[in-house]
Amino acid sequence: MSFQGNPSDWQFSLNCNMNPRVIYLIKRAEIEITNRMSKALDMLGITPIQFTLLYFVKHDKGDLSSAQLSRRFLVTPQSMNELIAVLQRKKLIRKSVDPSHKRILRISLTAKGNQLLTSCNMALDTIEKDLFEDLSNPEIDKIRDIIGKILATSRKEKTQQ
Repeated sequence: MSFQGNPSDWQFSLNCNMNPRVIYLIKRAEIEITNRMSKALDMLGITPIQFTLLYFVKHDKGDLSSAQLSRRFLVTPQSMNELIAVLQRKKLIRKSVDPSHKRILRISLTAKGNQLLTSCNMALDTIEKDLFEDLSNPEIDKIRDIIGKILATSRKEKTQQ
Protein backbone atom coordinates (compact mmCIF):
# COMPACT_ATOMS: atom_id res chain seq x y z
CA MET A 1 0.00 0.00 0.00
CA SER A 2 1.20 3.45 -0.76
CA PHE A 3 0.15 6.49 1.24
CA GLN A 4 0.37 9.87 -0.35
CA GLY A 5 -0.75 13.27 0.78
CA ASN A 6 -0.20 15.10 4.01
CA PRO A 7 0.77 13.39 7.29
CA SER A 8 -2.68 13.84 8.81
CA ASP A 9 -4.13 11.70 5.97
CA TRP A 10 -1.41 9.14 6.59
CA GLN A 11 -2.16 9.04 10.33
CA PHE A 12 -5.86 8.59 9.62
CA SER A 13 -5.19 5.75 7.20
CA LEU A 14 -3.21 3.95 9.90
CA ASN A 15 -6.25 3.71 12.16
CA CYS A 16 -7.96 7.05 12.74
CA ASN A 17 -6.44 8.89 15.68
CA MET A 18 -5.02 5.83 17.38
CA ASN A 19 -1.30 5.60 17.99
CA PRO A 20 -0.25 2.48 15.99
CA ARG A 21 2.19 -0.08 17.41
CA VAL A 22 5.77 0.37 16.26
CA ILE A 23 5.99 -3.24 15.09
CA TYR A 24 2.87 -2.68 13.00
CA LEU A 25 4.47 0.33 11.31
CA ILE A 26 7.69 -1.59 10.72
CA LYS A 27 5.70 -4.42 9.12
CA ARG A 28 3.80 -1.96 6.91
CA ALA A 29 7.09 -0.40 5.83
CA GLU A 30 8.54 -3.87 5.16
CA ILE A 31 5.58 -4.78 2.94
CA GLU A 32 5.89 -1.56 0.94
CA ILE A 33 9.67 -1.85 0.59
CA THR A 34 9.56 -5.56 -0.32
CA ASN A 35 6.92 -4.86 -2.96
CA ARG A 36 9.03 -2.12 -4.55
CA MET A 37 12.21 -4.19 -4.30
CA SER A 38 10.54 -7.24 -5.84
CA LYS A 39 9.33 -5.24 -8.84
CA ALA A 40 12.69 -3.56 -9.43
CA LEU A 41 14.75 -6.72 -8.94
CA ASP A 42 12.37 -8.82 -11.05
CA MET A 43 13.22 -6.58 -13.98
CA LEU A 44 16.84 -7.65 -13.45
CA GLY A 45 15.95 -11.34 -13.16
CA ILE A 46 16.62 -11.73 -9.45
CA THR A 47 14.58 -12.04 -6.24
CA PRO A 48 15.05 -10.00 -3.04
CA ILE A 49 16.56 -12.98 -1.18
CA GLN A 50 18.97 -13.63 -4.07
CA PHE A 51 19.96 -9.95 -4.05
CA THR A 52 20.46 -10.05 -0.28
CA LEU A 53 22.71 -13.09 -0.55
CA LEU A 54 24.78 -11.49 -3.32
CA TYR A 55 25.05 -8.28 -1.29
CA PHE A 56 26.08 -10.21 1.81
CA VAL A 57 28.68 -12.27 -0.07
CA LYS A 58 30.15 -9.10 -1.58
CA HIS A 59 30.39 -7.16 1.70
CA ASP A 60 31.03 -9.81 4.35
CA LYS A 61 34.61 -11.00 4.41
CA GLY A 62 34.00 -13.69 7.02
CA ASP A 63 33.75 -17.44 6.66
CA LEU A 64 30.96 -17.96 4.16
CA SER A 65 30.00 -21.58 4.51
CA SER A 66 26.50 -22.67 3.52
CA ALA A 67 25.74 -23.62 7.14
CA GLN A 68 26.72 -20.20 8.45
CA LEU A 69 24.76 -18.46 5.71
CA SER A 70 21.68 -20.54 6.52
CA ARG A 71 21.88 -19.47 10.17
CA ARG A 72 22.40 -15.85 9.19
CA PHE A 73 19.40 -15.89 6.81
CA LEU A 74 17.21 -17.96 9.15
CA VAL A 75 16.67 -20.72 6.59
CA THR A 76 17.47 -24.42 6.64
CA PRO A 77 20.85 -25.53 5.27
CA GLN A 78 18.97 -27.33 2.49
CA SER A 79 17.18 -24.10 1.49
CA MET A 80 20.46 -22.19 1.49
CA ASN A 81 22.09 -24.88 -0.65
CA GLU A 82 19.22 -24.57 -3.15
CA LEU A 83 19.57 -20.77 -3.21
CA ILE A 84 23.31 -21.05 -3.75
CA ALA A 85 22.77 -23.63 -6.51
CA VAL A 86 20.40 -21.27 -8.33
CA LEU A 87 22.95 -18.44 -8.15
CA GLN A 88 25.67 -20.80 -9.36
CA ARG A 89 23.54 -21.88 -12.33
CA LYS A 90 23.05 -18.21 -13.16
CA LYS A 91 26.87 -17.88 -12.94
CA LEU A 92 26.56 -15.15 -10.27
CA ILE A 93 28.57 -16.88 -7.54
CA ARG A 94 31.24 -19.54 -7.34
CA LYS A 95 32.28 -21.93 -4.60
CA SER A 96 35.87 -22.88 -3.95
CA VAL A 97 37.53 -25.09 -1.36
CA ASP A 98 39.31 -23.17 1.40
CA PRO A 99 43.00 -24.14 1.12
CA SER A 100 43.49 -24.25 4.90
CA HIS A 101 40.13 -25.89 5.74
CA LYS A 102 39.29 -28.49 3.08
CA ARG A 103 35.75 -28.96 4.46
CA ILE A 104 34.85 -25.27 4.08
CA LEU A 105 33.60 -23.99 0.74
CA ARG A 106 34.18 -20.30 0.22
CA ILE A 107 31.52 -18.42 -1.74
CA SER A 108 32.37 -15.39 -3.85
CA LEU A 109 30.83 -13.35 -6.63
CA THR A 110 31.73 -13.86 -10.26
CA ALA A 111 32.27 -10.88 -12.56
CA LYS A 112 28.68 -11.36 -13.77
CA GLY A 113 27.50 -11.40 -10.13
CA ASN A 114 29.35 -8.16 -9.43
CA GLN A 115 27.83 -6.52 -12.51
CA LEU A 116 24.33 -7.61 -11.56
CA LEU A 117 24.81 -6.44 -7.97
CA THR A 118 25.86 -3.01 -9.28
CA SER A 119 22.70 -2.83 -11.42
CA CYS A 120 20.55 -3.94 -8.47
CA ASN A 121 22.08 -1.31 -6.22
CA MET A 122 21.37 1.38 -8.79
CA ALA A 123 17.71 0.30 -8.95
CA LEU A 124 17.47 0.20 -5.15
CA ASP A 125 19.12 3.63 -4.89
CA THR A 126 16.16 4.98 -6.86
CA ILE A 127 13.70 3.28 -4.50
CA GLU A 128 15.48 4.66 -1.44
CA LYS A 129 15.57 8.13 -2.97
CA ASP A 130 11.81 7.99 -3.57
CA LEU A 131 10.99 6.56 -0.15
CA PHE A 132 13.22 8.94 1.79
CA GLU A 133 12.75 12.11 -0.25
CA ASP A 134 11.07 13.90 2.67
CA LEU A 135 13.75 12.89 5.18
CA SER A 136 17.01 14.66 5.95
CA ASN A 137 20.33 12.79 5.97
CA PRO A 138 20.46 12.92 9.80
CA GLU A 139 16.95 11.39 9.92
CA ILE A 140 18.01 8.61 7.55
CA ASP A 141 21.11 7.98 9.69
CA LYS A 142 18.89 7.83 12.79
CA ILE A 143 16.62 5.24 11.12
CA ARG A 144 19.70 3.19 10.23
CA ASP A 145 20.94 3.40 13.84
CA ILE A 146 17.57 2.45 15.33
CA ILE A 147 17.08 -0.51 12.99
CA GLY A 148 20.65 -1.61 13.74
CA LYS A 149 19.88 -1.58 17.47
CA ILE A 150 16.68 -3.57 16.95
CA LEU A 151 18.56 -6.19 14.95
CA ALA A 152 21.39 -6.35 17.50
CA THR A 153 18.88 -6.88 20.30
CA SER A 154 17.15 -9.58 18.29
CA ARG A 155 20.44 -11.40 17.64
CA LYS A 156 21.45 -11.09 21.30
CA GLU A 157 18.16 -12.64 22.40
CA LYS A 158 18.65 -15.58 20.01
CA THR A 159 22.12 -16.35 21.35
CA GLN A 160 20.84 -16.32 24.93
CA GLN A 161 18.10 -18.89 24.21
